[in-house]
Amino acid sequence: MKKPIVVLGIGELGSVFARAFLKNNHPVYPITRATDIDELKNNIDPELILVCTAEGDLQSALSSIPSAWKDRVAMMQNELLPRDWEAHNFTNPTVISVWFEKKKGMDSKVLIPSPAYGSKAKILTDSLALIDIPAHVVADDDALLFELVLKNLYILTTNIAGLAIEPGANVDDLRNNHLDLMRNVSKDVLTLQTQLTGQSFDEHQLEQGMIKAFEGDLAHGCMGRSAPARLDRALELANEFAIEVPTLQKIKDGI
Repeated sequence: MKKPIVVLGIGELGSVFARAFLKNNHPVYPITRATDIDELKNNIDPELILVCTAEGDLQSALSSIPSAWKDRVAMMQNELLPRDWEAHNFTNPTVISVWFEKKKGMDSKVLIPSPAYGSKAKILTDSLALIDIPAHVVADDDALLFELVLKNLYILTTNIAGLAIEPGANVDDLRNNHLDLMRNVSKDVLTLQTQLTGQSFDEHQLEQGMIKAFEGDLAHGCMGRSAPARLDRALELANEFAIEVPTLQKIKDGI
């Protein structure tokens, strides 16, 4: 039997990872709101701690991780960037950009392979492979950052653009019937990502990556239930950094 793995947050995606770890012969210890983390810390020496909470709960979850475990933390949230974990003094954290979905009562749906990087990345990718979810380890921090920005561009562009087009529109509709809107939203999102990371990115390469993800599930709906909150968060960050995001603001004003 291999060393145990702690999964902090057992929602739909957390349950997928838990099953993958079990398939890989790792005992799994879930952390819920009722779990005494200090007691758990005193009783097990985990291989890694995978944080599977929602984006809005991420900071409180990261703050709850005991110091003894800070060298084995992994994260998988959307809208994730280095600024989200740097203040917590983790040692070589692992991050996976998740490109599969899991909804209640449905099997996992893969769009494209999920990239990962960090000290525990291979455990994540090997475990997911055992439940037929493709994932791979990328080369370095720069490659990971590009993948995180790509996922953020996909999520924010599709969700926010979805607020401005016909109800029930999917990503195929977006790229074929609303290309100008897609690109204008993407431009604002990328402006924000550049500010938040302090780095610039190849806009064409990112758009091609986003289209490849579209092709993984052309029927994927644009506007998820989190879309209004994603737009609000983007506008709050733009205001914080005094960044002009005219298309995002226009969409907000028109809702």
